[in-house]
Amino acid sequence: MPASAVVTEGQRVDGLALDVATRLLVTWRHPETRAYQAVGVLERLGDAYEFAYLGRAREVEGFRPFLGFSDLSRRYRSNHLFPIFRERLMSVARPDLQDWLAALALDAGASELELLARSGGTRAGDAIELIAQPDVFPDGATASVFLVHGVRHQDGAGDRITNLRMGERLLLVDDPQNQINSRAVLVSAQDQRPLGWVPDPLLEYVRHVRDSGNCALRVVRANGPEVGPRLRLLVRLEGRLGSAYRPFTGPAWQTLA
Repeated sequence: MPASAVVTEGQRVDGLALDVATRLLVTWRHPETRAYQAVGVLERLGDAYEFAYLGRAREVEGFRPFLGFSDLSRRYRSNHLFPIFRERLMSVARPDLQDWLAALALDAGASELELLARSGGTRAGDAIELIAQPDVFPDGATASVFLVHGVRHQDGAGDRITNLRMGERLLLVDDPQNQINSRAVLVSAQDQRPLGWVPDPLLEYVRHVRDSGNCALRVVRANGPEVGPRLRLLVRLEGRLGSAYRPFTGPAWQTLA
């Protein structure tokens, strides 16, 4: 598999560790607008998994409760990963499992939530995607690892990604003419070639980090076309946050249960 290189679990990039995910946003894509919105939270608390809907789920046009989670006001708890999320992990019997892990810059010891966080847990024709809550350290330093969205919708992006190197700096560019979301932010190479977009649920966080004036976006893994467009480009955003802002917190991110 042609790729830049792998940053494995537990390594540090510019002093920040790649931490294991314990809280994931569950997002849903509208079938017509194609916009992603956060509707729930999946967490690992001790030895158990919990899922709860966000209050905002009631206001998302066209959204219906997920299979197995019919009650919006209930907090679901299980000692095992819920089936709707477990089925999004690649089977250990698959011969291409190691290639899949390498594409996500993970090793065989990665947790189930880390696998979901890195891969997004997406499936063909499916409307669900999971995104890890960014790390925020006591001194305000922050980091987020995510897959760049929409690579296949940018002409020439695939070829440009193939030539990227691990650690290479990338750019964040506002995309106000975007027809789906006027607040969209493009991920571009240093030569201004657009490669894709920041996932919508991360936009507020990414804008805060960028506006702090101490922001760096780098390549973690640049994969070849054999992995499919969803996994082509894994990146890491690093920076700092002011004391008044923490991602995915506050009234807008409260759960119903």
